Amino acid sequence: MLTGAERVVAGFSGGADSMALVHFLWQAGIPLLAAHVNHGLRGKASDADEECVRRFCAERQIPLRVLHADAAKAAAERREGIEAAGRRIRYGFFESLCGPGDKIATAHTLSDQAETVLLHLVRGTGTKGLCGIPPMRGRVIRPLIGLTREQVEEYCARYALPFVTDASNFSREYVRNRVRLDVIPALKEMNPSFEQAVGRMTHLLAEDEDCLSSLAAQAVREARTPDGWRIAPLSGLPRPILSRALRQIAEEAGLPALTRERTEAAMRLLGAGSGKIDAGGGQFLAAESGVLRVVLPPKRKNDWSVPLRVPKTLTPEGREVIIRTLTRAEYEKLPAKIRNLLFHNALDYDTIKNNSIIRGRRPGDSFSPAGRGVTKSLKKLMNEEKIPVSGRGGLLLLENSGQILWIESIGVAEQARIRPDTGQIAYISVKECNS
Repeated sequence: MLTGAERVVAGFSGGADSMALVHFLWQAGIPLLAAHVNHGLRGKASDADEECVRRFCAERQIPLRVLHADAAKAAAERREGIEAAGRRIRYGFFESLCGPGDKIATAHTLSDQAETVLLHLVRGTGTKGLCGIPPMRGRVIRPLIGLTREQVEEYCARYALPFVTDASNFSREYVRNRVRLDVIPALKEMNPSFEQAVGRMTHLLAEDEDCLSSLAAQAVREARTPDGWRIAPLSGLPRPILSRALRQIAEEAGLPALTRERTEAAMRLLGAGSGKIDAGGGQFLAAESGVLRVVLPPKRKNDWSVPLRVPKTLTPEGREVIIRTLTRAEYEKLPAKIRNLLFHNALDYDTIKNNSIIRGRRPGDSFSPAGRGVTKSLKKLMNEEKIPVSGRGGLLLLENSGQILWIESIGVAEQARIRPDTGQIAYISVKECNS
């Protein structure tokens, strides 16, 4: 898992699992940066968690970054659950701290794996859902995924490690807690090694899923044409491979993830050879002349641009882009809480000060988010960030010499992120104008 990592950014909540993870990495001498997110959900208890983390890191001289966030507000703005908002905030923060060769470590355990698989099973799932939490995905690694929570707590006791306990973990108001407190103990009465059995199952199913997904990816590559995908080779695929191929096509095209119902509808569309289905997000999959295509709805024109002016730029839509510049010294003097709040919209001023423009979204836009080591279509990024379809057309982009360096609601590009040698920093905000 750790092979080739220049540094590990470790999520550190202060609970037993993350405490064991950070201690293990620190003791092993692995280059480490601890990252804590105070979601602001439990008042003084959240602050106590942060203090525990700060004290532990200070005593061992472990570098630490802390983000203060309002998860409840973020959830309301995106119309998503607080748990989903918290996860999005955490992983976004972790990614923002990463350099190209860094990895992100989270403290998921085998007990978390068993809970996740049971939740997927209760809600209904396929093979992928029964694979549970992957030990590795991209730069994210989970070194404790083979250990139960009991083993992790034994590790903490052995090294006299302090840790915090979230009182909400014992509330049966939450489904996951009921699984943890009631369902798994009942299953362990039948099989004391239930969690290990789940671990073996997820490993075997992950091998099957990887094989099927690989075959599907090969089929998609072979069917691809300049304007879509040939229907004939796709329609002859076995259903388990075809369903995965269609989901991969949707992801490749920047469509919302296909539900089971839409996947079945797409299969019927291929069988019919003509027609179209709703693919979500106001977009359609259409079969015509032997080719499966993505059909976009008519969109309002966004083919405008205006030169970036500091400190204020007015867009044709009556919005104001405000650039505030700070020296490195001024930026470093800001409280850590303020810097954390700014990190999505603060960038290296030298990358934008000459010949930059503000413009609207255009077909084919792609973007390299800071710290993530990937370039993705703007469509895919908007899907990942769960930006409402109704708000996508009006997103503002900052471009310099053909490179998109900042996108409203998404953040800064890798090319423009603040680096150790950055001298002047620009903070971008957007204001709605009344006139």
